[in-house]
Amino acid sequence: MDRGYIYVNKTNYLNNINYLRSLSDKELCLVVKANGYGHGIEWAVKTAIEGGVKWFAVAAINEAIKVRSVSDNVRILLLTEPSLSEIDKVVSNNIDLTVYNDFFIEGLKKSDNSFNTHIKIDTGMHRVGCEPEDFQKIYEKIDSSENINLTGICTHFPVADIEKEPTDISIKLFKDLISNIDTSDLLIHVDNSGSTFYNFDPIFNLSRVGLAVYGCNITPVEVDHELKPTMEIKTRISNIQHRKKGEAVSYGKALTLERDTIVGTAPVGYADGFPWNSFPEGKVIINNQFCNLIGRVTMDQILFDITDVNAEVNDEVVILGSSEDGKSKISVFDIAEWNKTIEWEILTNITERLERVEVE
Repeated sequence: MDRGYIYVNKTNYLNNINYLRSLSDKELCLVVKANGYGHGIEWAVKTAIEGGVKWFAVAAINEAIKVRSVSDNVRILLLTEPSLSEIDKVVSNNIDLTVYNDFFIEGLKKSDNSFNTHIKIDTGMHRVGCEPEDFQKIYEKIDSSENINLTGICTHFPVADIEKEPTDISIKLFKDLISNIDTSDLLIHVDNSGSTFYNFDPIFNLSRVGLAVYGCNITPVEVDHELKPTMEIKTRISNIQHRKKGEAVSYGKALTLERDTIVGTAPVGYADGFPWNSFPEGKVIINNQFCNLIGRVTMDQILFDITDVNAEVNDEVVILGSSEDGKSKISVFDIAEWNKTIEWEILTNITERLERVEVE
């Protein structure tokens, strides 16, 4: 080990897929944008295909192209409208489009190519999606088009991971809007990782799952879930120093040592995705013991207190994951809490600098 590794756990990932599939009859569409939530998009897709997944959702054309490079047989859903200048790439990579704007749909109609589309309705997120009062008009425009095939109708919830009641209101609005349409041959999808655990209405037949498949439970309802973490990050002690009480360490001299301290260094920093704000609350695990970060996280390295640990250069440092004895762990939730942010940001900010290694 030089700088460290990101270990992606195939067994846990497939367990999560099978568990999420067991919750309902809905087909799974795995969200693999942002490099598969930091796990590696090609790995996330290839492994999920082994688990029987046929649908994948992305946010950008270049992500869709990476998915397509893994398999010609899967379906790919682009979650937002791309620029019309990207249409050739949509066609050549057989990408399903999410649509909601008149000007974009008119642009598709002028093309000599055919498209599979999913109408997105804004039921409360207020980010993208057609206004509820415009849905019928957009539906009729697509239904009468010769080259635009309607494959699905969808929405996205703003608080499904926090509150069930507002999500139920969005579901009712969505169902009312599509109530006069023959949906028997359409994919009707609204659920994300939060609502997948409580929306079991049989009208919905596809679920777009992101964070949950990577092992994070974010539903607001009480559930004895079987999700398992799919990622660990481990590095090594690369340097050891003996510093005196009263000395300051790292940039800004943000911490003055309150005792004589043995300081360990590991070659992981914010350029790898370990957030700058992890200090002062952050910890690592060394030889089954928690060690506090001391001093600011730098671009390529972190410092931690190993005074009370029997440690040597090259000893393993757990950044994310469990100790060897299984008694201590650092989760994505922990790192997010130290940084006063969300789990999604922690995972998606993990960069390519550390090699990803599959474990089972």
